[in-house]
Amino acid sequence: MQFLFKKNFWIILLLDVLLLSSCYYLAYWLRFDGAFTPAVRKMMFSTILPLLGIKIACFVFFDLYNGMWRYVGIKDLVNVIKASVCGTSLFVVYLATMYHFSGISRGVLIADGVLTIMFIGGIRLLIRLYYQRDEFFFNEILFWRTARKDAMNVLIIGTDSLAVSLLREIRDQRKLNYRVTGFVDLNQQNKGMKIHGVPILGILEDIPRLVGYYDIKNILIVHTGLKSNEIAEIIGSCDGLGVRFKVVPSLSEMLVNNVAENLRDIKVEDLLEREPISLDLQLVRAEIENRTVLISGAGGSIGSELARQIHAFNPRRIILLDNAETPLYQIEMELRSRGSEPEIVPCIGDVRSRRGLDRIFYKYKPQFVYHAAAYKHVPMMELSPLDAVNNNIIGTFKLAGVACKHNVNKFVFISTDKAVRPTSVMGTTKRVAEMVVQSLNGNGTRFVVVRFGNVLGSNGSVVPLFQKQIASGGPVTVTHPEVTRYFMTIPEAVMLVLQAGSIGKGGELFLLDMGEPVKILDLARNMVRLAGLVPDRDIKIEFTGLRPGEKLYEELLIDGEGILDTAYNKIKVCNNANGFNERMLYEAIEQFNLLLKDSRDNEAVVEVLRRLVPAFQRDTVVRKAKEQKIRFAVAGHTATEVEDTVH
Repeated sequence: MQFLFKKNFWIILLLDVLLLSSCYYLAYWLRFDGAFTPAVRKMMFSTILPLLGIKIACFVFFDLYNGMWRYVGIKDLVNVIKASVCGTSLFVVYLATMYHFSGISRGVLIADGVLTIMFIGGIRLLIRLYYQRDEFFFNEILFWRTARKDAMNVLIIGTDSLAVSLLREIRDQRKLNYRVTGFVDLNQQNKGMKIHGVPILGILEDIPRLVGYYDIKNILIVHTGLKSNEIAEIIGSCDGLGVRFKVVPSLSEMLVNNVAENLRDIKVEDLLEREPISLDLQLVRAEIENRTVLISGAGGSIGSELARQIHAFNPRRIILLDNAETPLYQIEMELRSRGSEPEIVPCIGDVRSRRGLDRIFYKYKPQFVYHAAAYKHVPMMELSPLDAVNNNIIGTFKLAGVACKHNVNKFVFISTDKAVRPTSVMGTTKRVAEMVVQSLNGNGTRFVVVRFGNVLGSNGSVVPLFQKQIASGGPVTVTHPEVTRYFMTIPEAVMLVLQAGSIGKGGELFLLDMGEPVKILDLARNMVRLAGLVPDRDIKIEFTGLRPGEKLYEELLIDGEGILDTAYNKIKVCNNANGFNERMLYEAIEQFNLLLKDSRDNEAVVEVLRRLVPAFQRDTVVRKAKEQKIRFAVAGHTATEVEDTVH
């Protein structure tokens, strides 16, 4: 009886009462040609309430109020017939008992039963027609208007139940930009017949002619009996006609793929005690649509997600810049598979090469730049500070300088919480890179900094590491029992970057309200449990000690940085983040260039970093790294391979 608490039930009940009353009145009117004697009128009014009570009770018994009438089908109409026949029969029993059929017309009872089936079943069919109305029918027939011109004409190959289901799905899902022009069957005898008003236009041999005549844009292959060579012949016959093909799986395949395989395990982000951010990205569309956008580090976790989300805002061109060809190729192919728009331009290049950057900017003239290329692996950068400085600071300086030279509208730099009171070379270089782009603001290009914490599932991050360790039987290695980190998903991080890019006026440092930090030990234990195992029994958890350059706790702010709210409650802006000495900054950049050119003295570059960022408190990490025999061939790594923040 849960339907009693639904608003729609009372609406349908009231409608049924009105229809049943109308049916009873109309039955009398038909039987007596509208000439009601006082006796007939008295009998009609004295029996209408029992009639309504009996029939409504039968409707409830046959579950006529538990269904969703927008999806009414044959079974529901059968229940309407059963309920109506049962109601009429019980009403006859009532009349026989109370009135012994005295003054009762059998014609009225028969007419009432027939009208009840027609009216009650008809109103439910109308409800379904309203929700699943065909745009062609309502626009062209009822209102004499042409159908949507932007809808693509499609042919469906097949006429079985799966093809009919596909037709219904296309009609029901009004957001689908398809118009089914007709069916193609394997049987010549069915040509000219119709399925739900859509004609069978021909057989397989007619497809090339039909494509040209009806301006078909897509052919949906539904017939499961077609062999691979037949499908190949169909595709070959349409060569040069500009038509695209899609193969619809069988019902059994759809059951497996859409239900069983799509049931996902609980993800780590489901266990984080914070709400995912939800932002209004209309401003992003206003800035990016029909513009040329360049993404550095486009093959990495952040860069590739930037490319995916930017692609959805219909830019005119996306320039993918990376010095690692394999991930660059992968994201290029992924974006191209989404359609012909926008133009995708992969560029093998390095942010440390000013001449290479200048050629790219001169040729493609990007209007927006999202700078995601960086070395971000903390222990690796501890052993090669010169390489970290060269890529993270000098590379950012060169890319930002070229952006200014070519009058880029906006430059968004992606930073990290490790730039706050840095204890690592990587964090310090990111802080200096923040200073570089902020110092260049006001030269015609607006520079915006976005600072956030760790991202779940990125290359080199803690989650894939734990997953690999759990899969191999453990142990899971945690640096310290008290170490905590802020976390966000990659899509959330990119949403922040895009939102900051749209609201930034230049010179701001944005950061996300990331909620409460997560204890890495708790994260490790939860991941073991999600694998169906028991922590410390099936999978051991070992503590290895803080790695070179790591902190126990991450921070998002530096002392002196004031926090101001923005129009978006999950985004804050620091109004004092540019409090640094620009002259000292550029002197340091000159020193970095000299050290990179004439020396490989890592300690000298660390001393320059210390003078430039007084908050930099570097531990004796190089000695510890040597004792632990950690060796990284930094020169052989690309910006993409070591691109992401680690725990």
